Amino acid sequence: MRNVIQSIIQDKISEGYIFDAHSIIEYIIQNQSDIYLLSYQNGWTTKFYHSEISKTIASFEGIIIKRVGKCWSLNIHKKFTKNVCWKKL
Repeated sequence: MRNVIQSIIQDKISEGYIFDAHSIIEYIIQNQSDIYLLSYQNGWTTKFYHSEISKTIASFEGIIIKRVGKCWSLNIHKKFTKNVCWKKL
């Protein structure tokens, strides 16, 4: 999953663009659904799994992304929730 997330950030998001974990998760579900399903661990809730994906995104802070604040965006359940915003370096 880490390599997929890194590839999305590096290859799909243009420099200077702002995104959040909801965007990355939705992209993975739409374009890498097999990896999304294979990376899920038995017993995890969706909320916990997505938190793990968010932590993976955060691990790239200072390398290929920087934190630029908070946002309010649509999650996979079509509900708006708070999230951290990232800017592609």
